[in-house]
Amino acid sequence: MLTHAADSPAPPTVDEVRRIVAIANPVVRNLEITHCYGRLSTAMEQRTGRCANWCTFATWASRQAGRTIRGEDLIETLGTRLGRRPRFLHPLASLGRMLLRRGLFDPQSRLGRLTAQLHTPFDVFERTSDAVARGNRKVFEEIGCEFARYLHEVPPDAGADSPQVRAFLDGLRPGEPPDGQRYLRQAFTRYARAAATTDDAARAQLLLLANLEIGMHEQTRLQPEIRASLDAPYEVKQDLDRRLLLVLAPWWRRPVPRVLARPAGALGVRAQRGLADMLREIITRSLMVMSLPGRVLYLGAHVDEPVPAALAQLTDAELTELLGRFEPKLPALHDVGARDWSDFDQRMHYIAHLFRAFHLHEELLAPPFTREQVAAFSAGTVPGGAL
Repeated sequence: MLTHAADSPAPPTVDEVRRIVAIANPVVRNLEITHCYGRLSTAMEQRTGRCANWCTFATWASRQAGRTIRGEDLIETLGTRLGRRPRFLHPLASLGRMLLRRGLFDPQSRLGRLTAQLHTPFDVFERTSDAVARGNRKVFEEIGCEFARYLHEVPPDAGADSPQVRAFLDGLRPGEPPDGQRYLRQAFTRYARAAATTDDAARAQLLLLANLEIGMHEQTRLQPEIRASLDAPYEVKQDLDRRLLLVLAPWWRRPVPRVLARPAGALGVRAQRGLADMLREIITRSLMVMSLPGRVLYLGAHVDEPVPAALAQLTDAELTELLGRFEPKLPALHDVGARDWSDFDQRMHYIAHLFRAFHLHEELLAPPFTREQVAAFSAGTVPGGAL
């Protein structure tokens, strides 16, 4: 039904995906991942119609993850907590962004190594940033690679029963996630069927079902990283007395004298108490917020967004059954907010509504970065401007 435009660039290859996965710098790697998801989304759109596919949502989720990986949530939350007028916060924000983009929380940079040596209560944030970066790479390494393989191995006009589609599916592991790829096998079969379907409603339901099946696989795979992000505040040891002294006097290797340990320990406890709420707020905000073009969603709140007409009345039995796992009283769509993002069913309840309601939002198909920004991070540097 739909084919590539003659002047469209080729979609990313498997080798490109592997090159991006191998990037050591987590900030640059995330920018490359986000850009690659955008290119994969465009290539899939040319096959299935001008609507959102899984890579479309992955683009903006990865862009949001980049804010946590770079530490920009820290600056934003500091500004909110200080509650002062912007002109007073601007110097702090500018300095913070400069330090963050120079690798404040990147252990591979000189500044990041110094930060790591300090071992402050912000270790909590560093652990969250690391968990988000690992999850970002983990999903892209698997699912991004399969999308690239599908786009290069399966012609646009190949039917779901074609030899090319069967050969592609043979490369996916049977069984349940996290190790099996049954949901991916089903999803790519539906993408191939959707590309050959002329009925708008039937195609929309096939695409929504495929997006949700990949979402289920993704969220199952991400469960350890999501849990690690949320549990980070409880895993950081409160031994700032010894840490602070070792930073100030690295030559000291004997037991810390009580006369020095008490004030240092009191300082550490006071600092941790003062920062604990803020750090939890940062973690919650970074994991429970998603910025889309022209709109910011708080994942713990209801999304008052109507579903498109093509998805209002569902006739696909498999789609209805899958949605029923997370929303037993179909078609009731009120209260879709996920109060506990570590709960798989709550996450999928929210994601199901997100995918359904935003299926035809064309602004999601826009590229996530400017050409100048792409040129910058392609050269290994973190660009300026909104990322």
